[in-house]
Amino acid sequence: MPRPEPIKKEKLILAEGKDAYHFFCHACNFYRETQDVQVMKFEGNDNLPSFLLGLTIMDGFDEVNTIVIARDAETDAKAATDSIKHSMKQATIPVPEKPFEYIRNATLKTAFMIFPGPQQKDGTLEDLCLLTVENDPLLECVDGYLECAKAKGEQFPRIHKNRLHCFLAGKDDSVGLPIGLAFKAKVWPPEHIALKPFKKIIQEM
Repeated sequence: MPRPEPIKKEKLILAEGKDAYHFFCHACNFYRETQDVQVMKFEGNDNLPSFLLGLTIMDGFDEVNTIVIARDAETDAKAATDSIKHSMKQATIPVPEKPFEYIRNATLKTAFMIFPGPQQKDGTLEDLCLLTVENDPLLECVDGYLECAKAKGEQFPRIHKNRLHCFLAGKDDSVGLPIGLAFKAKVWPPEHIALKPFKKIIQEM
C-alpha cells in the first residue's frame, strides 16, 4: 500500500498514478507563477481512502491549506465522484458537492477533478489529452490503424492508451513520449478549452 511522501508544501495535488502525477507537475509549471504545489500519487483508486487517512496524520499536515484530488472517470463519472467523496468523508476533510469546485472550512480548502472533464460521463486522462488535438487529421489515421488491427484479431482492453500512444507514434518529435513529457512539449496545447477547468482549479489553489 503506497504511503504519502513527506509533506513539503502547503498546497497538494493527489494524482491517481504516474502519468497523472507527471501531467500535473507540468500543468503547475504552465498555470502557476510560483512552484508552491506538491504533487503526490496514490497509485490506484482503491488506495485513495488509506492514502488520505495516512496523509492527515503526517507531520506537516497542519500546515496544508489546499488539497486537490484527481482521478479518471473510467466507465462511470458518477461512481468515480461518489468514490472520491466517500474517501474524503472518511478522512474528515471538506467534501465538495461536485467536481471542479472548491469547498473550505476554517483551515482547509479542497476540490476534486475527474478526467476527462466536467462535461464527460466517462473517460480518462488519455481521453482528455486527445480532446486537445481532436482536430488533428492524424487521428483519422490512428483510428483507421486500430480498426485494422482489430480486424486482424488484436484486442484493446485499454483502447484509450492504445489510441494516445498511436497518435504520439505518428509525430516524429513525440514518438515514445510519456503523457507528462508530451504535455511539457505542448503536444497537448496547454490553453485548449478542454483544459480550462483543470487550469482554473490549479490557479485557484
